[in-house]
Amino acid sequence: MKKLFIAGMASLVLAGCGSDSNDQTTGQVSLGMSDAPVDGLKNVCVAFNKITVHHSGGSETSWGTTSFAADQSSASCIPNGLSIPLDLNGNPEFMVINLLDYQGSNALQVLSDEVLLAGKYTQMRLSVLEKGSYTDGTPYSHVVTDTDAVEGIRVPSGELKLDGFTVEADATQAYTIEFDLRKSMVLNANGYQLKPRGVRVVENTSVATISGKVDAANCSSDLSNAFVYLYPLSNGGQFGDLGSENEPLTSAAVDQTTGQYAIGYLPLDTYDLNLVCNGNEDDPEQAGDTLIVDQTILDQILGTDGLTVNF
Repeated sequence: MKKLFIAGMASLVLAGCGSDSNDQTTGQVSLGMSDAPVDGLKNVCVAFNKITVHHSGGSETSWGTTSFAADQSSASCIPNGLSIPLDLNGNPEFMVINLLDYQGSNALQVLSDEVLLAGKYTQMRLSVLEKGSYTDGTPYSHVVTDTDAVEGIRVPSGELKLDGFTVEADATQAYTIEFDLRKSMVLNANGYQLKPRGVRVVENTSVATISGKVDAANCSSDLSNAFVYLYPLSNGGQFGDLGSENEPLTSAAVDQTTGQYAIGYLPLDTYDLNLVCNGNEDDPEQAGDTLIVDQTILDQILGTDGLTVNF
């Protein structure tokens, strides 16, 4: 697994009083990024230059780009013959990751063993560059469609505001930002927009992977639009489409050649799964799309060793 260390300009800003940080005790945190796929896109390149976390006691910690290594960025996101611009000190101005390179249980480690105050963190913010472009006009943050069109990515306010997490004193924790791009990457009148919806911050020791294989006969021998939808028991057996009140927690495309699928970084829990043969017709921006459900498999218990569910 590639590792990228971005601790070079970590800064701790204390604000206010009354912290639950256990008298300034600290813990260590590592952070990675992973992705669940999206329809119709070859690349999803997200350029970011800062990660900030907010402690419930009022302090904030930020990591910037001073220790980014340009060779850790996704080469597929950088135009041929060009490179990431450098600041006045010769450091890359941002990091860019093709999220589609890190699917299922794969992840790119972004932070490693960073020291933070113990306690609850109410928010994580990822500063995404929605403006700016290389000299050939390629936006820093962009998608490449199946027709090879390059389109910029918009992010409301330039930041993805994500869930919080907890740092235990005198311990090391590893978290992953899991992008469910079918929910968070949407195409509307304003172009491609990356939203925090469907982006989860998960603790690595409390998650596992569900994977399996789908028999093509279950979708009339055509798996090109097949997806596995995953629902928590809290849905009460209501299996809605994306954007509905009872939408899936997440979903994964089925490989049309091998029939395999994988859904990584899932909280340990009990799930219901649906095989949907027309997932390409499910618009995440609206509810009420008609799904062709071939099979439903109920009450699957996900433990630390992962789970295999075949259709």
